Amino acid sequence: MSGSRGSDSDRSGVVDSLVLVGEEFRRRNASATAVDVLYVFTTAFLATLAIRGFWPAMIAALPLATMLYFAWNSSKPFFVANLLVIGLTVVATRADLMPL
Repeated sequence: MSGSRGSDSDRSGVVDSLVLVGEEFRRRNASATAVDVLYVFTTAFLATLAIRGFWPAMIAALPLATMLYFAWNSSKPFFVANLLVIGLTVVATRADLMPL
């Protein structure tokens, strides 16, 4: 009986997190969303720069670290979104879906 209760509390925690993210999106205005999209686009650009070689990676390292630090302090879902964008950008660039 306690096993089913534990899984119910786990599910309610996930549901509460999703509800919180939904409320955050609803409260945001168009300007804030546009800034977030530009921020993620810039992160993707820096990721493509970082995989071009040693010196481009050195040039992109500090801005990428700064942007990830800001994203971490902003919100955890925004940080995870930036990490996903970096990963997807690297995969898409290596698969020749995006130009170097």
